[in-house]
Amino acid sequence: MTRSGAIPIDPSVRRFLWICILPVILFLVLVSLAPLVLALIDSLREMSLAAISRHGKFVGLQNFITVLSADSGLFGALLKTALFVLIVVPIEFALGLLIAMALNREFRSRRLWVTILLLPTMVAPVVVGLIWDFLLMPNYGLFTWVMNNFGWFQGRPVFSQPLSAFAAIAIIDVWEWTPFMMLFMLAGLLGLPREPIEAAEIDGASPWRVFWHIQLPLLRPIMIVALMFRAIDASKVFETIFVLTGGGPGTTTELISIYAYRTAFQNWELGDAAAICLLIGFFSLLAASIFFKLISRQPEKEAMADV
Repeated sequence: MTRSGAIPIDPSVRRFLWICILPVILFLVLVSLAPLVLALIDSLREMSLAAISRHGKFVGLQNFITVLSADSGLFGALLKTALFVLIVVPIEFALGLLIAMALNREFRSRRLWVTILLLPTMVAPVVVGLIWDFLLMPNYGLFTWVMNNFGWFQGRPVFSQPLSAFAAIAIIDVWEWTPFMMLFMLAGLLGLPREPIEAAEIDGASPWRVFWHIQLPLLRPIMIVALMFRAIDASKVFETIFVLTGGGPGTTTELISIYAYRTAFQNWELGDAAAICLLIGFFSLLAASIFFKLISRQPEKEAMADV
């Protein structure tokens, strides 16, 4: 052993380990680092297919200035994205936690219920969009027929009005991703230490006090991780909205992902689209760093102090 206490590794073993990990490193470089570098280069060049004579010319930060201008539509897309995330993620978290608490006990069909509840999350987002497009089809959709019987949306499709279209995509996202939060919370509840819970129960604490003062503080790290993953994923939802509304009516459901798609593949402003994607990545990293600081705090002492 060395002075630091580490066990020395034989050079041949070290070479073998590098040979084993090298394909993984190369794969990560190809699928992650190379596209990032290419997007950074494109964001600094004139990549608009409407200006063929200047195509590929270095323009510095001009693409960023363009997309950050007041009339670009970026801030409207960011506002709708933030509103969408602030609506769906807390609802999915609350429903997922409630379902996980209901499943946090032994009964014969628990595994079956978990499997059934996870089905929406296991379906591809494009398929989810097609399913709900069929269910909400004007005149023929099952849910449309039910709502028409209650006097709702008679003579007009659900996705034809701004408010109903935005509400519909939010409800569909909640339906699809609540099981994801439920799985996170159930795994956290099943992994909690039993000693402080049993001690509180022996002292006569009610189930609500046990949950609020012990289980909830101990769940905080996994709660923050689940919220971080879901918030980042919800901020870039694309397939379902593209299939159902395409960002309409107008730009009501044009979240940042749809806005980037339109900029790149409808307006053919590839340099602006690269700048938008880099800005999205920057804000995602910023949000992840905030969540990481929150999760780095230790909740165990706080939980034990409340018992």
